[in-house]
Amino acid sequence: MIRAKFKLNIPKMTRNMDHVVVMIQQKVALQLLTGIVNMTPVLTGRARGNWQVTIGQPTTTDLPETYDKVGQETIQKGSSTIQSLTTLGAIYLTNNLPYIQALEDGSSTQAPSGMVTVTLDRVSSQFR
Repeated sequence: MIRAKFKLNIPKMTRNMDHVVVMIQQKVALQLLTGIVNMTPVLTGRARGNWQVTIGQPTTTDLPETYDKVGQETIQKGSSTIQSLTTLGAIYLTNNLPYIQALEDGSSTQAPSGMVTVTLDRVSSQFR
């Protein structure tokens, strides 16, 4: 007969799980940010450059002088904010430009199906 001994440290496991959940939240937020920014149509780069990442509450302002045709600066800035999350909390991806809803609704031939909905569907499909 084989006997095995084991011991579970539930409080330690729980602390580790909190860390794992935050890491998953960060990974998903970064995937969403990257997908949304990259799918945002580009004429001047203003729409891409106005994606903002905040923790705890969404921003209510836009960035009037920010243009990012490639999207890399926007992703890097947002990634820094995402990585600053240390405990489970709300991460907001916000764009307050007056025409961002029209872009999401398909007003641009560059993104006829929008950016946010398409990216949400793609990222959430990983969890089905």
